[in-house]
Amino acid sequence: MPRTRPDLDRDDKVAAIVDGARGRLLDGGYESLSIVALARELGLAQAAIYWYFPTKDHVFVAALDRILHDILSRKPRTGDALTRVLWFADRLHDFQDLRVSMRDRARTSEVVAEYDRDVTALLRVLLVGACADDVQASTLDDTVDAVMALCDGVLLRDLPKARRHQLIRFGYTRLVHP
Repeated sequence: MPRTRPDLDRDDKVAAIVDGARGRLLDGGYESLSIVALARELGLAQAAIYWYFPTKDHVFVAALDRILHDILSRKPRTGDALTRVLWFADRLHDFQDLRVSMRDRARTSEVVAEYDRDVTALLRVLLVGACADDVQASTLDDTVDAVMALCDGVLLRDLPKARRHQLIRFGYTRLVHP
């Protein structure tokens, strides 16, 4: 019989649910995020999860947000612009399968669609910061959009890291130093 876990406060319960969902996403993607299995794993009633998260998509977004913050906490503070762009692309690669799931869910879920827009805006801000030293202010927005498209396109091809880097270096150099 699942427990209500009154010994844990609200923040601890939410953190446990998000951590469990994070683990499921990292192990098997969106398909492995079952609220029933998550509740069983945590020793909670299924209704307890829905008490804190109205839908599975809310759990999905909270877990994605935790994963993204874990990735961003390792952001390099030094290095040239191209090194930061390659770091950015490598992190997007780590997050790629979940980004695809996020984009898929965003078509039918407003909560996921809103989060997808926020993530895109955040990634764009990161790229602006990475490219600002290399690019004239008058062309920064277009360059960042092109670099983001370059990274997304290279990632869709599911190439080995060395080849991804080679293509991104080539494209970045052509965009920034034509």
